[in-house]
Amino acid sequence: MAETMAHHYRPDVDGLRALAVVAVVAFHAAPKLLPAGFLGVDVFFVISGFLISGLVLDQLRAGKFTMSGFYLRRARRILPALLLMLVISSLMALAILMPDEMQDFAKLLIASVSFVPNLALLSETGYFDVGAHMKPLLHMWSLGVEEQFYFIWPFFLMLMARRDRPGQTLLMIGVLAVLSFLVHLFIFRDSPESSFYLPFTRFWELMIGAALAAIPAGARPFGESRQLHNAISIVGLLLMLGAMMWRGGDELSPFVGVAPTLGAAMFIAAGPLALPNRSAFSWRPVVYVGLISYPLYLWHWPLLSLLRIADVEDHATQRMLKILMVVLAVVLAILTYHLVERPLRRRNDLRRIGAYLGLLLVAVGAWGVVIIVSDGFPNRTTLRENPIPWPAELRNSPRCMEAEGFAPDLREEALCTRSDYDRTPRIVIMGDSHANAISPGVFAAYPEDSVLAIGASACLYLRRTDFWHAAAPGKRGTCPGLIDTAYLTITPDTRLVILAARYTMYVGSAAEAAEMFDFPGTQYFSSPDFPGAGKIEAFERSLSRDLSLLLESDREVVLVLQVPELDFLPKRCLHARPFQRLLPKPEVRCSVPRARAERRQASYRAAVSRVARALNNPRLHVVDPMDVLCDAQECHAMIGGMLMYRDDDHLSIGGSKYVWEKIRPRTLRAFAPPAAR
Repeated sequence: MAETMAHHYRPDVDGLRALAVVAVVAFHAAPKLLPAGFLGVDVFFVISGFLISGLVLDQLRAGKFTMSGFYLRRARRILPALLLMLVISSLMALAILMPDEMQDFAKLLIASVSFVPNLALLSETGYFDVGAHMKPLLHMWSLGVEEQFYFIWPFFLMLMARRDRPGQTLLMIGVLAVLSFLVHLFIFRDSPESSFYLPFTRFWELMIGAALAAIPAGARPFGESRQLHNAISIVGLLLMLGAMMWRGGDELSPFVGVAPTLGAAMFIAAGPLALPNRSAFSWRPVVYVGLISYPLYLWHWPLLSLLRIADVEDHATQRMLKILMVVLAVVLAILTYHLVERPLRRRNDLRRIGAYLGLLLVAVGAWGVVIIVSDGFPNRTTLRENPIPWPAELRNSPRCMEAEGFAPDLREEALCTRSDYDRTPRIVIMGDSHANAISPGVFAAYPEDSVLAIGASACLYLRRTDFWHAAAPGKRGTCPGLIDTAYLTITPDTRLVILAARYTMYVGSAAEAAEMFDFPGTQYFSSPDFPGAGKIEAFERSLSRDLSLLLESDREVVLVLQVPELDFLPKRCLHARPFQRLLPKPEVRCSVPRARAERRQASYRAAVSRVARALNNPRLHVVDPMDVLCDAQECHAMIGGMLMYRDDDHLSIGGSKYVWEKIRPRTLRAFAPPAAR
């Protein structure tokens, strides 16, 4: 079997690692500086496939390859720095994270030592998921993809090596890479998140590197022309840099990873004697950054994420601390490389090292279990009760979904809870997660009545309307079936219907959507009943039609307008993070200007007002949480020492009870007496 292209050490490949890690760190520290720097991970995948496949093929050629040796060397390479980062990050998390955040951290900690963090992150994606910056171990997804690849890839290379036909090996790798890419395209159509995190939709990038490694060392795929090699390397660099700097690079596209992946492959294929490879990318300082790229990648994100979670109010201080975190990540990477990685690489007692590392891996996983079982160590905070979590039983109940007839394929998005299964619901709360958020207040106000909260996340309560978002095209077509199921629960026994939603998400103007804290981008809302109608017109006509239906049979309808959206996470108002107990309580802004909140909601409020005037029905009650949560100038996240919100746009349990008690129409007392107060 011929020597492969990856046989000899290439400093320029370490230089390419430097480019990849600098891009990723720059993107996470200053996204505007390098809008698509996250594509550095795609470059890493190509490099990894090239180097690891080359080592395996060379050992197979020499007859020295064993599976146990491969995985022991892989453990010696990956685990020491990883375990150190996980332990130190856990200690930092204990000082910063709230109990619910600590439990989420522990879940990813366990997934990381199990080498399935990408799958764990995929299971968390959805409407209720927290922002990426709230996950200090988010970056572990790429390591999960790599390790899942190397669980199976050596077996394939062993199979191909028996034939000793490099051309056939190259062809098979190419076929598998194309198949992986086609699977990626197919899955992306319905679920970009799945395509991002699933391993087999990423394998094509590693296989491109592996294909380069399978080229025999003496082969000249581009001939002898030095100018051609220089040109290929330069074009590859331009592809990588252009993709990383492209302002639209953060938009989800199935082809966003193609340019950096092909660019990295061209750079490597150009060879170590191409001008950029032998000069800038073989310069010792650049190569050194490549040598510490793995620990730098490990350290940078937990530091930046935990800083963001700590929520430093002053922007100038936050910028300074962000720079400090990047510097600290570099220092920790250097120390990890020299004091941990290099000493262990020199040792040849692989079995002993593997045993110790395996024990440490189990210990870290056990620590994650302890965190979860201990409810995130709530005694670290000053709160007797954490107002942030939203228990699963308040979101949906399998019994409720079964009772109300949700199809099994719709239950993941469904919201369904009931107070009484023995009586037909007299009160039905219908809508999206905002309706779900107001439900604790309604349940508490009418404990003797039969109440049902039903709907679906990110689905407006209007029949034959559809909503999806550019980042989740797979949601298209799911809302109509969910809402039809919700309407089937309205019976002649239903005396009150309460409607609530995050209206701006569906029908807000482009200017209003641009001001949303957590839902940027393009939204699509339409109805086949009103072809050609714009979002606001389709909303207004659908609302008029469905309110008329719901008001039949002498029912009353309460339409709850949207709560003001915050432009920050309300946790910062508590000053209850563990490290904050040691600090004096600062003056923290816990409100947003009312004028801004009103401006964000102007379009849909005008439409609701027009519909209410046209219907002119005394049994239609339009109530406004803004009147409760806002004074003349500000809308407050905290009132009377109680946190009203659990995130930037959903009420907390306490906030739900407070707001509903204030806004509920007093004329409803006649049929459903409120709870004794």
